[in-house]
Amino acid sequence: MPWFSFKSASTKAKLQDGANQGNSSSNESMKKKTVSRKNPKEQDLQFYTQLAHGGGTKRINTFLSLKDLYTKLSAELEIDIKTIMFCTLNTPKIDMKNLLCGLVVYNDFIFVHVQGQSRKVNIKKEEKSIGITITDNGMGCCFVKRIRPGSVAERSGKINIGDQLVKIGDTSLIGARHYTVANKLKELPVGSNMEFLLIEPRQGFDSNLCPRRQPTSDNTSSSNTLEDGKATVRIKRDGTVQEGVTCSWLEKAKEKVDDQLESYMGIRDLELACTILEVSDDKKDQEDFALELNELLEDFGFPDEFVANVWQIIQDERSKSQNQK
Repeated sequence: MPWFSFKSASTKAKLQDGANQGNSSSNESMKKKTVSRKNPKEQDLQFYTQLAHGGGTKRINTFLSLKDLYTKLSAELEIDIKTIMFCTLNTPKIDMKNLLCGLVVYNDFIFVHVQGQSRKVNIKKEEKSIGITITDNGMGCCFVKRIRPGSVAERSGKINIGDQLVKIGDTSLIGARHYTVANKLKELPVGSNMEFLLIEPRQGFDSNLCPRRQPTSDNTSSSNTLEDGKATVRIKRDGTVQEGVTCSWLEKAKEKVDDQLESYMGIRDLELACTILEVSDDKKDQEDFALELNELLEDFGFPDEFVANVWQIIQDERSKSQNQK
């Protein structure tokens, strides 16, 4: 049985049932339903939005893809789409626990963080890892999601949570995915001097309420409080969106898989974690899961230990959910 229940699939099934029935009244009824829900997203969905550093509140009715979302946000807020760094849900603070990264619950308030001042910083790579976790907005902007306590980055005090990574040396990072940037940082030899061009998010008057060098933890993610059955919009890896409903055990499993991505790959990507969960659906055992995962996402080169840990996480969370019913 598939884990995700989508309205679009349900509506399609109802229309097919109506088409298969022999009497004209039933067919006519289905035609009326089709007309009344010609564009259900426009009728049913709405999100409020505002610039995180301050400004008036606007409303968008729906979005059909990630690019469509950013286009509508830029139009309503009258900003250049290229200046959007990331969005947070239900808080204007640079709070990575509430980052818009794959799942939006209907009526969530979307706060848009845009580019502020740029700066150049130099950091010596004293260790194998400088201790930053990178993610991206799916539109060409990579930024710092987490800074590990005690790391090179934290000790330097030069990199902050939310900073966009624009360049490393002479290499532009605009348009790169987070895992590409993470690999570039790993490839630099220990002892080398790294020059970063960074752009910080534009700050509001109350920005001091949330220190940006404060390491964040995703253990208290808002997904822990999601109720089953709430309507959602999921942003898929290809940038398209799909309607669905929340499933608490899947959200918990997704967070734990994301933790594994950070531990093994140095990235956080909830949508990638969601894709990994989907790959595991209907798999009989770890071997089948590993084969399809490596075939679908071979560019990541997931180590065997990562695959084993993720498979165990999924089985544990699914088992807990079944036992609670």
